[in-house]
Amino acid sequence: MKENKIVGIGEIVWDMLPTGKQLGGAPLNFAYMAKELGATSYAISAIGNDELGNETFAKLSGLGVNISALQRNNLPTGQVLVKIEGEGIPHYDILENVAWDAIECSQKELDIVSEADAICWGSLAQRSEKSKQSILRMLDEASPGCLKVFDINIRQHYGRKDIIDESLRRADILKLNDDELIQVGEMYGIQGKEPKVIKSLIEMFNLHEIIYTQGALCSSVYDSSGLISRIMTPKVFVADTVGAGDSFTAAYIVSRLNGENVMNAHETAVRISAFVCTQHGAINPLPKDY
Repeated sequence: MKENKIVGIGEIVWDMLPTGKQLGGAPLNFAYMAKELGATSYAISAIGNDELGNETFAKLSGLGVNISALQRNNLPTGQVLVKIEGEGIPHYDILENVAWDAIECSQKELDIVSEADAICWGSLAQRSEKSKQSILRMLDEASPGCLKVFDINIRQHYGRKDIIDESLRRADILKLNDDELIQVGEMYGIQGKEPKVIKSLIEMFNLHEIIYTQGALCSSVYDSSGLISRIMTPKVFVADTVGAGDSFTAAYIVSRLNGENVMNAHETAVRISAFVCTQHGAINPLPKDY
């Protein structure tokens, strides 16, 4: 089986959970789970030249994710204050003016993305103009065969239309949840329910697929023909849901790159994300039977 090269671009943060701090950030969570599933994974981000940055670097060095493009600057390392509410749902307070707000795009980053089989990014790390322009330049350097996955991850007030518009125009696959579907539908003046909004977005941006997740209810995959796969979310004992969506994306993309059809890849994604919900934090090794 081909060893796929997968890149997550964006924020690296410490989630300050009630149970203690956990290293995360959607692109890192994605890259880590892709690595657990057999891919060669890269995390492109920035951390600070501070004690928390040193701790981050030491932690990342042992995860198996390639951090050769991990940048350091004089802004503080990113932190997210997390409150866990009913059914393990996290609520975030994302600190501003941190290291990943100043991601650079050098030849090193361009070389990595030019050889990638898949790239995943979100909207949050584009809240600053500097990081936004760096991320878009990296996406534009990807090879024509690279699968570009926009896991939208709208957080707080950072989901600006200009950010989402630029990313959707570059994406092959869009992943979003039920709250984000409503926000994006309103953003583009699309009225109607799930199938209509998704169909309109696929047509507007020439997307290959949309992955639509509805938390504890179900998840669905659509393409231009309509609904392809819908799976009910399994009932598990939830420690918290931090990183579950990122792991879902990683499992789905790795499976597709390995030649699995949509339904099989979807089943794998649901199973992996359910496991992540049983763990505290996003970065936990998969058991061998997964």
